[in-house]
Amino acid sequence: MKQDTNVKRRYYERFQVEDVINFFSGQLLQAKSSDGAQVFLQSIKITRRPLPNGYQEAFRRLQHPYLAPILDLIEEENELLLVHPPFAGDPLPLTVNKERAMDPEVAVRIVGKCFKTLRDLERLPLPLSATLDPKNILLNGHKPLILFYYMKDPKTPRFDEKWRELLYYLLTGQAPMGGLKQCEAELERRKIPSRVAKLALMSLDRKHPYADVLHAVESYIDAKAGNQGSGLSRKNAASKKTKRKGVVTTVTIAAAALVLVTLAVSQWKPEESYTGLFENPDNAVGQQGGEQINTGDSLVQSIHFSNDKTHFSLPYTLTGNSNLRGEFQLAKLNGFFGYLESSDGNAQYGIHINKQGSIELYHTMGSKMTKVGVSGDGYKVKPGKKYTFEILYYPNEPLRLAFSEEGQPEKWIATGITPVSGELKMRFTGKEGAVLYYPVPNPVTDKQMVERVWMNQQPWHLDFGQAVLTLDDEQRSRLKVFPATQVRLGGNDATKFSFAPITADDLFQIDIQTINNARYRLVLEGKEKKASLFKLDEKIEKVAEKPLDGEGDNLYTVMIKPSFTKLTIDLVRGSNKTTLEYTDKAPILIRDVTLQNRNGFELVEEKEKLNDTQ
Repeated sequence: MKQDTNVKRRYYERFQVEDVINFFSGQLLQAKSSDGAQVFLQSIKITRRPLPNGYQEAFRRLQHPYLAPILDLIEEENELLLVHPPFAGDPLPLTVNKERAMDPEVAVRIVGKCFKTLRDLERLPLPLSATLDPKNILLNGHKPLILFYYMKDPKTPRFDEKWRELLYYLLTGQAPMGGLKQCEAELERRKIPSRVAKLALMSLDRKHPYADVLHAVESYIDAKAGNQGSGLSRKNAASKKTKRKGVVTTVTIAAAALVLVTLAVSQWKPEESYTGLFENPDNAVGQQGGEQINTGDSLVQSIHFSNDKTHFSLPYTLTGNSNLRGEFQLAKLNGFFGYLESSDGNAQYGIHINKQGSIELYHTMGSKMTKVGVSGDGYKVKPGKKYTFEILYYPNEPLRLAFSEEGQPEKWIATGITPVSGELKMRFTGKEGAVLYYPVPNPVTDKQMVERVWMNQQPWHLDFGQAVLTLDDEQRSRLKVFPATQVRLGGNDATKFSFAPITADDLFQIDIQTINNARYRLVLEGKEKKASLFKLDEKIEKVAEKPLDGEGDNLYTVMIKPSFTKLTIDLVRGSNKTTLEYTDKAPILIRDVTLQNRNGFELVEEKEKLNDTQ
């Protein structure tokens, strides 16, 4: 990419532009921050001055299911730069065509989502709009994502009527040709249900304004709600998974990228239907030694605790897959709690930042409190520093938590041991000098993508325990795993991984599970300097053993290579390689691999994967 060196732009000071990704309808700049975090930049031309008060905060807080998320906004002389994290989907023209039209019911719902998004964009303090040209829409399952949008200018209005063609396009896989009669004939030829065909023709008829068409689409969806269930047709290719690789802009988001996130007051609220997972507003909390902070129904930028006002509860109830993100700052280490509480108040799951700055994980059942883990010296919260926290809540799974200090690449992550379920309320308890920046909950529709971003695009999954995710001098991701922690790798990701060399006190354990439930265990003994392979059946049988070669600081690289009934494991350290082999009676297909060490360990990003992202 050629950069304009004649004009000094502020975003060039913060990001190193690496590449340009071209879409049908525009371009995204792929960039990297000074901390190694990769993001995408989108430009919006400024067409009006002055810009309204509060627009920056509204953008930063914008969490919309059908728009690419915004980490930060940078104002330049003639444009706004939106900073985006990963998003995924297939361009609509590559998904829907003449041979592969969309199921009519699915098509109407997608159009309804796109129409509502335009309405939501107009409600921002700085009104925006977007073209609903199919080339500007990605599709991830039945979820549309509008890529590029523009600033509305009342003095020079932009008349874009592409929204009229969207439903017809989804139903037929082509743009309308000829007049309404020809379009009606094409819809009849394709046997489109009459009510859906009427909606498409109403959209095409310029006598009907946008508001009327939107109302008709919403009325149709409301009337069909509850009647279709899971019976929607899946015959059309648009509702099937394809073998073609979609356009997926997944990038490495280091903890440093969270610096860009500012949760602030907004003059815009998303539609209630977009926050259905967080219902039942409730500002009441038990009076436990201090008064509840009451913010009423208004959106607030921050909550300040005092010795008299020590409690705050979010006006949401979490009932489904959700990601809660917020920020906090402690003037003193005088005890700060954040926890999810069951609706009956009998169970709590959360964290306590103690007077030493360590993070204590705990859960309570009735009057019994159990500490699940303590970060200790592995990670500490510092007074006066600002932190971002995230909570991933999936019903019937343990909670996942993350903390990162503003401006620092380290991110402390933890997974509990107790499955959590039911409706949960978020509570906070703090004292003088504690500030909570209003947390924002969002539904999680793609767990796999969220967890990959959570782990900096690495394949490491924390089954339970704690770790610190960071970047080294070579910009490689490193996972510093605490003792009493288990990390899991999927079958494809377990074929090759690297970790820091073991010490004389280490007993590194690698458990291999196959798809037919056979189990093997590779044990690396630092004291004996040997590697042993066991088969775990009704009895534990040692099936291979070799001395460990190599000295120094070189990483160990493990390569697990099943070939029909033969299992080969290579351990490479520097120029030395140790190979263990075992042939079983049944075929060996790896399901997953889990890693444990009583002293903790450190996983390191593979150089090949790092090079793929640069």
